[in-house]
Amino acid sequence: MKTMLFQRKGVNNLSPDQKFNSSILLAIIGSCILTAVMQANSFLYNSHYIKTFIIVCFFLLYVGLFGYLKASRHLNENTLVFMLIFLGTLLRCSYVLWSGLYDRQHDAGAYTGMGTPFVNPGHIGYIEYIYKFHKLPDINPYELFAYYHPPLHHIISFIWLQMNIFLGVSEELAFENLQILPLFYSCLCMVITWKILTVLEVKGNGLLIGLAFMTLHPATIIMAGSVNNDMLTILFMCLIILGSLKWIRQKDLKHLVPLAFYIGLGMITKLNSAVLAIPLAVIFLMHFISVIRAREKKTILTWINNYCIFALIVLPIGLSWIVRNLIRFGEKPGVPVPGETSPMYTANLPLWTRLGIPAFSQWHFDFPFHPISAKACCNTWVIMFHTSLFAEEYPADLSDILLVLCQITFVLAVLLGIATAILLVSVLLHKHTDWETRIFLLTGYIIMLISFAAFVIIYPYTCSSDFRYVAICLVYIAIALGLGNRYFLQLPYTTSSLFFTKAVPIIMHAINWGILFILGAIQIIYLFWERW
Repeated sequence: MKTMLFQRKGVNNLSPDQKFNSSILLAIIGSCILTAVMQANSFLYNSHYIKTFIIVCFFLLYVGLFGYLKASRHLNENTLVFMLIFLGTLLRCSYVLWSGLYDRQHDAGAYTGMGTPFVNPGHIGYIEYIYKFHKLPDINPYELFAYYHPPLHHIISFIWLQMNIFLGVSEELAFENLQILPLFYSCLCMVITWKILTVLEVKGNGLLIGLAFMTLHPATIIMAGSVNNDMLTILFMCLIILGSLKWIRQKDLKHLVPLAFYIGLGMITKLNSAVLAIPLAVIFLMHFISVIRAREKKTILTWINNYCIFALIVLPIGLSWIVRNLIRFGEKPGVPVPGETSPMYTANLPLWTRLGIPAFSQWHFDFPFHPISAKACCNTWVIMFHTSLFAEEYPADLSDILLVLCQITFVLAVLLGIATAILLVSVLLHKHTDWETRIFLLTGYIIMLISFAAFVIIYPYTCSSDFRYVAICLVYIAIALGLGNRYFLQLPYTTSSLFFTKAVPIIMHAINWGILFILGAIQIIYLFWERW
């Protein structure tokens, strides 16, 4: 009885915000577990029509819940945030249930099961190696494809695989359930994006549109079903952005330590997450210079100690995989490449053709899908836009109506992609954006694009231009939409020019409606795209 009273008292002591956060996390966890249970019970083997019927039933329940909340006048901002994140969760769970283990994957490889002696390539093979031998691969990681990746995602996947096997799930369906972890990571990214917008004091329509962009964008929905380490990397990068913004507002060791773990764990998932350490290092330097200028010896010593603690957390975790490979195999960080005979090879083409402003003919607006072959399409920015909406798909059996909708959506996506990039720069240079936030976000966005271009040059293949390598930019655009609505529509907009006073809100409304149209259209495309 005392235990029950204590538990009830603990629950009642939660603040409204804590209760709201808990309800979102419980909804996500419950949805992911239900998806795992359905897959573990051979849901995948049902016919497409049965799967569609069951999923439609879930969405009808969602619509019913939304209608009830609206009728009972419970649709405040928090409720709308919950329903938006829950809608994103349902979409991701539905995609995983509709898609098999080998559908629309990147570098997935294959598994052959515990009963075989084979060591298989790809991320699935990497996970299977740990599953079979209960240890990290003791072979040169550059001799078998995908094994060069740091192992955190693969270790977590192995643990999850073992849990499924322990609970009696067949080996085949346990491997199918490897999709549940990226599904969970993708759902958490929506929550972190909401937190980032909240830290930036974005409210109202700006909060909902910024969150909707991350929630309904097809890239993170498709990546929710992938079994590689991309989605966990994006989750850690989201956490780095959130942790950095919190630290900028409250500089103490309490906020520094989690940030160190985010960076370290991100690097041991995929090394490119370290890119966000560069803008953070700039902020650290700016802060430490201000501490030195204050000439308070105690404060200087305190921050030297704090930064040393930060380094002692980040360096051993983040560099452990690099050091291991250097010591054991003499291998430096890098990516194995398919060779010059690959149809994706682009190094023999002019650099401007690959990385310059695309000519109109390079966009392929008539059939806006990524053809893989460098002869068909080699411009990095075109491929980036192609894969952001449609992944690495090149369907030849689309209906005329659906193809036209794809073309319209793609053209609008290109125009609004450019517009939101300009919007991001505008809001970060705005007088209401504090100096450190401006430097951190603007530097991070620019360095992200520069590192993407450098990656394409170092590894000259069309696959290097895939949007998944810069998918974290979705968070930056969500920030641009959120702050754009806050600065240009919610706060009094003052300027000496009458033209800009009237034009800027109109442009912001046009961007909002354009984004909402694209998000709605892309859901319709995926719904009727028989390829899924």
